[in-house]
Amino acid sequence: MNFRILPQLAMRYCQTTLWLLTAISLLLLSSVSAGAAEVAGGQPMQFRLVHGDMGQCRGDNSCPDWISAEGQIMADSPRKLQKLLKKLGNRKLPIVVNSPGGDVKAAMEMAYAIRKQKLSVAVGRTRSRACPYAEPICSAAIAKDGSIKGEPFSAGAVCFSACPLFFTGGIERVFSSFAFMGVHQITTTYSEVRVQYRTEYEMVDGKRKILSKKEIGRKFVGRYDTTKLDKAQKARLVGFLGKMGVDKALVDLMLGTDPNGIHLISQMDALRLKLTTELADAVALVSASGCGNSQSAPVCAVPSSAASGSAVAGK
Repeated sequence: MNFRILPQLAMRYCQTTLWLLTAISLLLLSSVSAGAAEVAGGQPMQFRLVHGDMGQCRGDNSCPDWISAEGQIMADSPRKLQKLLKKLGNRKLPIVVNSPGGDVKAAMEMAYAIRKQKLSVAVGRTRSRACPYAEPICSAAIAKDGSIKGEPFSAGAVCFSACPLFFTGGIERVFSSFAFMGVHQITTTYSEVRVQYRTEYEMVDGKRKILSKKEIGRKFVGRYDTTKLDKAQKARLVGFLGKMGVDKALVDLMLGTDPNGIHLISQMDALRLKLTTELADAVALVSASGCGNSQSAPVCAVPSSAASGSAVAGK
């Protein structure tokens, strides 16, 4: 038995990003049909160390670093994330995620790892100047150690299906109004296998005593999908959100949305559900990564000279 949330649905929305951005009011829609044109996707999630390459800090080499997490969440994604975190040691870098969803168990496992490391998460993407516009991260930009130079952006980034569970791991969690957050029902796939055994036994005082039991064959019978969660599964999901500090009402949104659709979550609804911690975007979170915990991402992201100017003007 495994859990999956159809990742190809999220990729369908990417094709509609341009016209959505020209009609911001559409972001207020509470639910979206999955009838958009099919777009190729489903690449396994890749984690990369990114060295900032933004114009305002490139000259003095003062740009911040972050972790790029892009692609479908797979069963082995937690192992890949842990490998990079181990390589980074005690560095607490923010994660910029763009994912159509994927394996629920893996998403929750990574959320626990992110929370343990006290990392922050933003929905966004990373673009390298060495890559064409249509391919923000390309092979030409990847260094021998797997890292890249780039800049963060929010427009068109998605965190759908199982991705919001991954997202909940951040101690700070933000996404822009130009990015998309959405959920729908979890699809559980059950596989039925018929197993044959050869059993040797003897009768002792009229009772059968098994001496050995050996498997001699198995046959795949079939598989089926269901969106129904039993009480134990729902309890685990609610318990997980509780540990992450997220309102359990998110579960009702998930269970109430057909698996062939996506329920888009607005920025204000995300705040109400405690899915996000403040109104900010990927750029602000990355820029604020060197600040103290007492400052919010938007405030910290403002250069000190600009902050001083604002204070004087206020007087």
